[in-house]
Amino acid sequence: MKIEHVFSCNDYTEEQKVKLATTEFSNYTLVWRNKNQREMMRKEGREIDTWIEMRKVMRKRYVPTSYNRTMRQKLQRLSQGSLTLEEYYKEMKITLMRANIEEETEDTMARFLSGLNLDIRDVVELHEYVELDDLLHKAIRVEQQLKRKSTARRNSSNTFNQNWTNKSKKEGGNSSSPST
Repeated sequence: MKIEHVFSCNDYTEEQKVKLATTEFSNYTLVWRNKNQREMMRKEGREIDTWIEMRKVMRKRYVPTSYNRTMRQKLQRLSQGSLTLEEYYKEMKITLMRANIEEETEDTMARFLSGLNLDIRDVVELHEYVELDDLLHKAIRVEQQLKRKSTARRNSSNTFNQNWTNKSKKEGGNSSSPST
């Protein structure tokens, strides 16, 4: 979260963290927070005074209980599809973080590999890789190579079609019409 990054760059007390975080609230969230603070004062005689407590209350209010399950399901269905390898990798890493999943590197590599498009996966599986970064870089190289081959095929196909069209024009147009 952005606010966590701000906190890590500065030496704030817990009370300052709560105050700083609440400056970002607006509209309904601000009204809800003020009501929640009044209720806590009435029930417990205190306000939320630590960032950890504030985050816990905010999650309880705004993050549905099914969030982790939804993120895990998204992760299970995640595949490269029309995404570039970089986009697919980032999406997988973000979803892992949001689902709060910390898995062994081997499991993450297997997950990444199984979601790759088949043409890339088939080539990458033939190579050695030890770390996830190795796997990612090999897959990116394969993706680039496949794009180059695809571009070359398209260009040679266009050249063939242009040569055929030019040859047809030189020979007098439509070769299927009878000559008299």
